[in-house]
Amino acid sequence: MTRPPSAALVGSLCYLACSVFWGLNIPLSAVLLKSFDPFWLPTSRYLIAAAALGAWVAVTLGPRQLRSPIPLARIARLSLMVSGFLVLFNLGLLYTHPVTAAAVIAGSPVYVAVVMRAMTGAPLAPGFWTATALTLVGAGIAVYGRIEAGGAGAGLRLQGGELCLVGSIGCWTVYSILAQRWFRPDVPQLRRTWLTSLGAIPWLLAAWGAARVAGLAPAPNLSPDAGTLVGLVVSAVVCTALATVAWNIGVARLGIAAGGMWQNTVPVFAVLISLVGYGVVPTASQVLGGAVVLSGVAWMQWRSLRTVGA
Repeated sequence: MTRPPSAALVGSLCYLACSVFWGLNIPLSAVLLKSFDPFWLPTSRYLIAAAALGAWVAVTLGPRQLRSPIPLARIARLSLMVSGFLVLFNLGLLYTHPVTAAAVIAGSPVYVAVVMRAMTGAPLAPGFWTATALTLVGAGIAVYGRIEAGGAGAGLRLQGGELCLVGSIGCWTVYSILAQRWFRPDVPQLRRTWLTSLGAIPWLLAAWGAARVAGLAPAPNLSPDAGTLVGLVVSAVVCTALATVAWNIGVARLGIAAGGMWQNTVPVFAVLISLVGYGVVPTASQVLGGAVVLSGVAWMQWRSLRTVGA
């Protein structure tokens, strides 16, 4: 499908905003996890995010737009994919060495491509495999640097959570595709995001309840201090609500394959934000690896724009 240059520009800007917001969420979540467990944190974030999105829809689109234009069973299935992504991702990080997790997540473009081809059969975007190679090489450089900095104990090793990380990316890809397929084209991305965010809350509460019964989650922190509460609101409104709206617009304008590339820039922005906001100095390999990852994304965007203009 041929997209006009304006669609490519808007899609790229939305993917950029989403990557920056998700990059902010990494150091922010590291701070929040000192006050919340990995199961209650996403539940709290989505409770706040859904409220913010609902207010946004009511004010800008009208209260009637809060209702679903598609069967609730489909909203439930979409929301299950969202909550599946969150739960599997947290479990993956919990049971995977950080360096191994970084290496597994670096394969996002490949996982996205496999799911996309299985679900749609659509051809890959121009320059996809070259961009994938660049992003994987860049991620590998950054991961190798972390191994060297951490010593012998920091190397790659399997701990059981790796499949959860791959599964989480698969869930998010399925959600991203179906969120565009199951709604009419005239349904705003904001409305789609609101409905699926609201629908994710029961699934997240069920997952938290199961973790609580299994002894994996402590009692929820219902009275965080003021600083933690501010961080939670920022994480929910900016890194969850706004980021997901931007992501869905990006998928609608550029397709999910480009989104897989942009996902690999999230750690790059996380490092930059950690440097500016948290005083964490990146290593030379992280800077070099990030530059290579960004070059892969830039290459794919350039190829896409050339195809549009041809």
